[in-house]
Amino acid sequence: MKNKNILAVQNLIRCLPLDILKDPEVVANLVRAFGIVAWGPRTIGPEVRFINPDNIGIAQTPDQIAKALVYVSQFKINTFCEIGIYHGANLLFCSEYLKRFNPDIKCFGIDPTDFLDSDIKELIDKEIWITLKPLTSEDMKGKKFDFVFIDADHTQPWPQRDWQNLGQHAKICGFHDLQDPGWPDIGKFWNTLKGNNNKVMMEFLDDLSNMKTHGIGIIHDKEPVRKGGKERKVVE
Repeated sequence: MKNKNILAVQNLIRCLPLDILKDPEVVANLVRAFGIVAWGPRTIGPEVRFINPDNIGIAQTPDQIAKALVYVSQFKINTFCEIGIYHGANLLFCSEYLKRFNPDIKCFGIDPTDFLDSDIKELIDKEIWITLKPLTSEDMKGKKFDFVFIDADHTQPWPQRDWQNLGQHAKICGFHDLQDPGWPDIGKFWNTLKGNNNKVMMEFLDDLSNMKTHGIGIIHDKEPVRKGGKERKVVE
């Protein structure tokens, strides 16, 4: 296995108490332990030391994906679909994390490319609750999931298509790369969704470098299905 930390992090997610997994700092450190991939010269600052030498890791800014996952964990997520899985690391990590909060979850990764890492594929293939399909959102148009994470083709018209095909039908939808200067179409489309009084929109933009990198947006109805209790804002 090229990334020696995958199994260790997978086991930690499966064993750590739920209250610990609700701590964004803990989750961010699990991302770092898993290993991140280099996203060009913008991978600067203290996160550099967590780049996996074989570049098989999670293509996310650790604090951003951690806070987004902790936020989503307060909702009842029965189904999760990631559009665009690249090496598959983020799909594996997010699926393992969300499963701790709902053991019956069904997770799906769709991507027509062949970048999926063989080691990660082997791990995913062992789990009957994670399904991989060489599809785009066009092939699943109108299908409803509790949580959809859009991280596929970052150039228009695909961000809008992924939203129209699957994102808008989900109880919760996430977008990756809101503020990344390399992918301006994502931020532009995200901004078109703002101003809807029936929606809650959250942005997770933390970056330890001095440059804007990645950025995650979460959008959902004001009255989504929660696990119970009153609505609460868990992440600023």
